[in-house]
Amino acid sequence: MLYDPKWALKNEPFSLQSLIPWLEQQNPLEEYCYSSTGECLLARYFTACGFNKVIMAAGFFYHWPRPNGLYEMTPLPPHFNDIAKGKVRTFGAALARARAVAAQTVS
Repeated sequence: MLYDPKWALKNEPFSLQSLIPWLEQQNPLEEYCYSSTGECLLARYFTACGFNKVIMAAGFFYHWPRPNGLYEMTPLPPHFNDIAKGKVRTFGAALARARAVAAQTVS
């Protein structure tokens, strides 16, 4: 299979331009558990982006380590939680929601 440049994650993990290519790499039929704070869609995404020990909350996430050994709290872009919490919780449905948000921000 030939390499497609859109498969590469962009440098900015808090942008749709990074989230959408990551979602495109996932099995569109695979379901995820929105309430699994360490294995939900966004926890998997931020882990793939290089964050360690990710624990999600509705508007932010914790990750480790900080110099003092405590978790760091990082806010989410408002649309990220909406993309993850939709009624249909498959990666394909999340991708469709992310693309819809991206289309709204362009127009």
